[in-house]
Amino acid sequence: MGLGPVTQLVGGGPVEFTRPQYQASVRENTRPTSLLQLRARVTPPGSAVEYRITEGNEHGAFHLDSTTGLLTLTTALDYEEQQQHVLVVEARADEGVSQARVVVDVEDANDHMPAFQRALHETQITEEDDRHLPKIIITVGARDGDAGTFGRLAHSISGDGVTQDNSSYFAVHPSTGAVLVLRPLDRDPPHGQAQWRLRVSATDGELTAHTDVHVNLKDVNDNAPFFPHPTLHAAISEDTPRGASVVQATATDHDDPHEGQNAVLSYSLEKNVVDEASGSPILAIDTHSGLITTALCCLDREKTQRYAVQVVATDGGGLKGTGTVVVDVSDVNDVPPRFSRPEWSLSVSERQSPSRVLATLTVVDQDITNNFTFRIVPGSGHGWELFRVEERRVGAPGGDLRPVAPLDYENPDHRRGFRFRVEVTDVGEAGWGDKYHVDGTWVNLRVVDENDNPPTFTTTNHAHVTLSEDTKPPTHLATFTAQDLDGGGKDPITYRIAPVSDPGGVFGVDRSGEVRVRGTLDRERQPTHTVLVWAIDSGDPPRTATATLSVNVTDVNDNPPFLLEPQEVVVEENSAPRVVARVRLSDPDDWRQGHGPPFTVALDPQASPHVTASVHVTHDQSGDGGRGVGVVSTKRALDREEARRVLVPLLVGDAGALTATVTLTLHVTDLNDNPMTPAARTVTVLTLKPGREDETVPLGRVYVQDPDDMDDAAKTYAWRRARPHPGFYLDTATGHLSMNSHTADGRYELGFLVDDHSQSQTGVAANVTVEVKSLRASDVTQATLLTLDVSPYEAITQKEQDGGSLLHRLVAAAQAWVEGGSQALLAWLDEADQDRVPAVSEVDVGVQTNMEEPWWWEDTGQTQMRTRVWMVAPGVHNLNHLLLYHRLQLAEAVGVSVHDVGVSRCHEGHQAPLTCEDGCWAQVELGEGFVVVDARTTAVVGPRLVVQRGCGCEMPSPIHHNTCAPDTCLNGGRCVPDDSGITCICPYGTWGSRCKVVSRYFEGVGGSEGDPGGGWTWLPALPACAEVHLSLEVLTLARDSLVLYSGPHHPPPHPPEDSADTISKSETEASGGDSEGSGVVSKDEEKPNMSSVKAGRVEGASEVVMLELRGGRPHLLLDLGGGAVTLTLNASYSLADNTWHRIDLIWKDELVEMIVDLCAGVGVDDRAVGKGGANYTLPDAHTCRGAARLPGAAHVFNTARPLQVGGLAHPPPPTDAHTPPTDTFTPPLTTPPFRGCVRNLRVNRELMDLGVGVLSRRSIPGCPAAECLAAGLRCGLNARCRGPPAELRCECRQGWTGPGCNTPTTPATLHINSFVRIALSFTPLGYTTTLTLRFRTRKNRGQLVSVSSPGDRDQLAVQVVEGRLCVVLQLHPDPSTSLCLMHANVTDGKWHTVSAVRHGSASFLALDDGDGRLYNASVTLEGRRLLEVDAERGVRLGGAATPLGENATQQDIFEGCLDDVRVGGLSVPLPPATNSTGWGSAEGWQGVAAGCGTPTACDNHTCTPPLTCIDTWRAHRCSCGPGRVLDSGRGTCKDDDLCGWRPCLNGGSCINTHHGPGYSCVCPDGFSGPHCHLPEVGDTSLKISLGALVAIVVWCAFLLLLVCAFLLHQHHKRSGGVRRGEGAGVKEPTGKEQPPSPCTHTHNLLHLHLLHLPTANGQTRTLTNPNIANVDVLQVDAASVSSSVEGQDRCCSSRQHRGSGSGSGGQHGSEDKDRDTWGCADDLRNYCYEGEGSSPGSLSSCLESCSGSSKFLGGFREVAHMLES
Repeated sequence: MGLGPVTQLVGGGPVEFTRPQYQASVRENTRPTSLLQLRARVTPPGSAVEYRITEGNEHGAFHLDSTTGLLTLTTALDYEEQQQHVLVVEARADEGVSQARVVVDVEDANDHMPAFQRALHETQITEEDDRHLPKIIITVGARDGDAGTFGRLAHSISGDGVTQDNSSYFAVHPSTGAVLVLRPLDRDPPHGQAQWRLRVSATDGELTAHTDVHVNLKDVNDNAPFFPHPTLHAAISEDTPRGASVVQATATDHDDPHEGQNAVLSYSLEKNVVDEASGSPILAIDTHSGLITTALCCLDREKTQRYAVQVVATDGGGLKGTGTVVVDVSDVNDVPPRFSRPEWSLSVSERQSPSRVLATLTVVDQDITNNFTFRIVPGSGHGWELFRVEERRVGAPGGDLRPVAPLDYENPDHRRGFRFRVEVTDVGEAGWGDKYHVDGTWVNLRVVDENDNPPTFTTTNHAHVTLSEDTKPPTHLATFTAQDLDGGGKDPITYRIAPVSDPGGVFGVDRSGEVRVRGTLDRERQPTHTVLVWAIDSGDPPRTATATLSVNVTDVNDNPPFLLEPQEVVVEENSAPRVVARVRLSDPDDWRQGHGPPFTVALDPQASPHVTASVHVTHDQSGDGGRGVGVVSTKRALDREEARRVLVPLLVGDAGALTATVTLTLHVTDLNDNPMTPAARTVTVLTLKPGREDETVPLGRVYVQDPDDMDDAAKTYAWRRARPHPGFYLDTATGHLSMNSHTADGRYELGFLVDDHSQSQTGVAANVTVEVKSLRASDVTQATLLTLDVSPYEAITQKEQDGGSLLHRLVAAAQAWVEGGSQALLAWLDEADQDRVPAVSEVDVGVQTNMEEPWWWEDTGQTQMRTRVWMVAPGVHNLNHLLLYHRLQLAEAVGVSVHDVGVSRCHEGHQAPLTCEDGCWAQVELGEGFVVVDARTTAVVGPRLVVQRGCGCEMPSPIHHNTCAPDTCLNGGRCVPDDSGITCICPYGTWGSRCKVVSRYFEGVGGSEGDPGGGWTWLPALPACAEVHLSLEVLTLARDSLVLYSGPHHPPPHPPEDSADTISKSETEASGGDSEGSGVVSKDEEKPNMSSVKAGRVEGASEVVMLELRGGRPHLLLDLGGGAVTLTLNASYSLADNTWHRIDLIWKDELVEMIVDLCAGVGVDDRAVGKGGANYTLPDAHTCRGAARLPGAAHVFNTARPLQVGGLAHPPPPTDAHTPPTDTFTPPLTTPPFRGCVRNLRVNRELMDLGVGVLSRRSIPGCPAAECLAAGLRCGLNARCRGPPAELRCECRQGWTGPGCNTPTTPATLHINSFVRIALSFTPLGYTTTLTLRFRTRKNRGQLVSVSSPGDRDQLAVQVVEGRLCVVLQLHPDPSTSLCLMHANVTDGKWHTVSAVRHGSASFLALDDGDGRLYNASVTLEGRRLLEVDAERGVRLGGAATPLGENATQQDIFEGCLDDVRVGGLSVPLPPATNSTGWGSAEGWQGVAAGCGTPTACDNHTCTPPLTCIDTWRAHRCSCGPGRVLDSGRGTCKDDDLCGWRPCLNGGSCINTHHGPGYSCVCPDGFSGPHCHLPEVGDTSLKISLGALVAIVVWCAFLLLLVCAFLLHQHHKRSGGVRRGEGAGVKEPTGKEQPPSPCTHTHNLLHLHLLHLPTANGQTRTLTNPNIANVDVLQVDAASVSSSVEGQDRCCSSRQHRGSGSGSGGQHGSEDKDRDTWGCADDLRNYCYEGEGSSPGSLSSCLESCSGSSKFLGGFREVAHMLES
């Protein structure tokens, strides 16, 4: 019987089990063992108990000892048979019985291994079967004898096509073992296989079994045949017989050759070439073998040099593959040679060397196996023996005519010319007898005169004169007359004086050779002169002859005696009267003429009473050897506290009675005879953060009031408190106080006690207040230097009347114009006594009575003190321009003259100027230590700055910023560090690695009286270089305007009245700017040039450069300090045509040059295929290029004035300041300011930033008229806006293609001996060639791309030479020239973009953003040099062809990659990924593979933990990975939260990540891009709520009833209304509409924009659907605010101005028209309001007020009219 769930106890008297149920467990297969001890209690104790099993032990697996109650296992148990055994046991004692239940659980053991039915399973399916996927192809489930968890199996699969991602081809059901195919399988190579081998594994968690599964694929005919070499090349002779083998064509088919006819191929020819005469095919092919043979005999190479046929391979299923067979026909010499002309007429220069080719007598011979030999027929004519003809080695066949001896026009035999006959044969020297192969031509040669003779002086070339030094101009000295043998002696001669022989400009020579005195002679400075007079002929280049004029200057007594020694003496205080000096005199005049001693000395009668009471002067005639001396004595004891020095005026005279007053200085030394009193002192300290290690900052000496100033040795110092203030240190012996450089900013009050032992004084109190402010080192080096006409002591001394010092007032005044910085403006003084200048008067003598001023700063009366002040405003990078602009206001605010603003480059103050011939530079650097300027009660301490200067155009070791600095990224860009250094995250509309703005718009409106008016922008000064290349592009309709200016000006007493409002606040924000080396201007406005030669100009005038447009043509004025020159180009077209035009200004080697559009004859954006075509002609050189020589010796533009663009900030100089020698130039005092746009302003390779960091007025960054976004074109992240306003278009950036430029181009890898030959489908312009591409390499040498003319006569190639990027230009017959980037690393394995451009013989090379050292240019335009590109074979990528054949390469850049190659701006194919485009096809290539992948470079490299290996394309580096850096202990990598650098623009949210760049940006509405920098056009539909829609419908129904009633009475008006309604639609923009005036609004307002609808060609599409659409709500970001210097209320006033002037005609009307065309309404940053900021009276009136703007389109205006009507 069984027991229930609870054991039932039977009996309960004398015997009872201790528990009603017992539990035991045993593992299956366990051998017999003890399981459980059963116990029973007996009452009373002592009775015997008997145990037995009563139930559940039917099989005898258990045994219970009847005596002990021990339950044991007798046999092994099997879990699979029974998992639990329940036993009932009984205990009996006497009559008592008790029962209990024993439960024995059997634990499972994994004693059965999984097993498959067989070790190998096979199945077959059809390849490429994609039906019903995924599907089961076979089930191979395993079995396991275990019944528990070990009996549950899990299946897995591995083998062919099994991956861990979503690309796996197979899967297995984990429970059933069913194998599934997930994707169609490919049987055929190269990626498929006939049998896919898999392994299925089954495991129970411990034991595993395997079985193999082979999936066999049944072939289908899914592979077309193909030719492994798509182009086969063969060569046969033109006399090859019929049936000769040409080439073997073999195709490959990846289908199964054993599966029917799938891979059985047959060959045929398509597009076979046919003989024109017979109509028969020329080639034939064997259908089975593919052998191509000739089908007829004897080809004619002269008729066809190459045949190209298409061979077709067809398999049994009808699939075809094609290849190209190119057969070149080799030549047989069967055609005679013929000269291209029967007679040649040549004009050659007499200046020809025997190696120079005079002409190439071209020969026409269609054969290419010619052996040309030339000869001049002896005796054939006059001069035949003076010439020879040699075969031309390079280029088209011909003979090079060379002279045997020099030609000389001055030789009469040569002057009458030569005539002789030349013959040619094409079979060598032995061919002269074969008349069939001989041809002849006549040569007529005329010798042209050249300037090969220098002028010769007809009289003498040396003269000697003697004259007095007081000779007046223009005294005649000598006449030198010269003539020139060239030109028959009739060419004019000009005369000049060599500047090196007359640096002072004392002498002059006129056009007749007369030398006269022009300046002032000074015998004491230069007693003799050797003047070199140049006679210069009119040749090019001119030749010079030199005559010498020796001038001896005699003396005039024009110099009074001067104080020789002593000039200063020391007198002890309180000493008795005594002789203090015996004064000796001297005189620079000639003593031999009585212009010297004996001298007289006496006390000046005009001496002050203090001097006459203290000093006595007597004259000793016998002193100094009879020359006479002055004996100076004191009359009484001198008191230093009364006067620390005495200035003694001495009246001195020479033997000629010439007198003067000189000053002897008596310094009174100090005695400690006065007690000290308590005093207080304030020290202002500017420190650096972070401070240097272990550096202390000096604070000057502890100060107590003491009239004695030389008793410091008697004083001792101590802290007032027992515990000194931490961070401050006191020298108790000297009283010098210092501070730890790491002391925090703040105000510190310090107390000290001073003892004076000589006065028996102790414990005198001295208080010091220290104010500490810290600066970053990057801010300090951006400091601006001001030079004030005041002593340093006076600059920092507190004034009693206002309690502030001059320095304090200076900072307060400057702070008013500096807003937007990160902290307040700070200033400190430079080291004292840096600059002393001669005083205005040297007769003001007397006693210095200022007792408060230290003696070491006393004014001696001989010099005037100047103080140099460094000012810095952290975050403001155009501080120098701001201070320069307000210099006069600063001077008025502080009450002293502000002499200089900024750092001069070539000289400073009293220092001698650098004698540099190739330019000079200056740089501010942080020096060691600090500068202390002490004025007793006050002191100022600041970091020491050092101005480094040197010769050359650039600093020898430029500073490279590898860390983020405030000015690293400009115009709101964000600097973010990365593994390679730093990267700038740039806003939309900026350019390059530093976020520069390269275009700027100028309003060009006039100003009020006293205001030059108009927009202007200040840029850094032009460099002081011997060679300057300035280029810019202009877009304007203004025919007369000032484009740029740098030179002197006359600033008004105050800037214009509106300047306080017009100086844009954003210009002082931390937006960056290039301020290096600019902005220094003296209060005298001029710094003399290193040469004082002022030919043809007013003495004292300074350097100036000015570029204007006059009648739409450029006009240049340039003066480098030696005289002005002007250049005017009468171009054949006006530059004021609303298209971009380029202007280049170049001066070097005393030559100035101006070029328009690089002489291409079209604007910048018109130099492309199709702009010109067959009718394209180049302009005359004199209309596009002008040059002139600079007068004088000056060759450096040595001024640091800012470069003003668009207009003048101050009035121009007087009319005669820069008048050229021709007296034909009048400075444009009324020239209008520039109205339009300027872009790409480049100075010596450096692109100027035109963004928000420049000082400007009535000018904004960007060019709204040329911005695609403003015109409704959104170019996106991978495109850029190009073209003039009328033809704006989006052009894909390098590396992108497709609609929207969202498809990356496919690069190609170049292996060894690689090349690609391209055939163009268009003809590039001959004058302009443009090559652009992307590449990456680590090789130091190789060719990237080249274009050449037929026969490789001319060539343009881009190469890597010794690790440098170069462009090589070869224009026959000149030798090749190369232009390289010397400082750009292009072998770093990174992708680089290169642009190589040629205009004539000028070449330009740009890498990546093309700024600074990534750009180089060679602008040498010589003639109309053309490069006619061979469209069929002249474009080659990779290696260059060798003489061995076009398939043999040299200079191949193997192991490199090319991408997106463009010729003339048009993409050419890059095989094998792309074999043809609309602009060309790949005609042949080898060694080229698709993509740019390489094996990982980290396979064989291990990095030291925690660093990991990062593959950098054919190289590696060890780092923590993106977004991670080493910790301070460098033991682990930690997360680097790059979001702290704020890389997301326009309010985007940054999320820190551990992949990609280390962060991601979540962009707000209206912006997109990886950094939220792209404004979105987005959804243009108008969102209207349901309630608003219902209201509109009801209102419209009501209005409809009213309109119907109205129309019944006024039918004629209804008709008119209908016509007006038709006209209210959107019209196609014509470019002549008047846009509304731009407005400036609060940046957080929302505005409605209606955008253009772009079409494929970039033009606006007319809307015909009247639906309400195309409305976009945009939010303006603060970063996009314009930096215009205009006020906030200019919008509506300017609009009213146009309205009021619309009715006037004449020039004013024309000007208004220009202004309207140039309005900023198309800029997304500007909006329009009706009225002066008031709300519009109606919706339609709001629209109509901006009716000229294309922002408001389509149905929105129609709905507005409807709602009103």
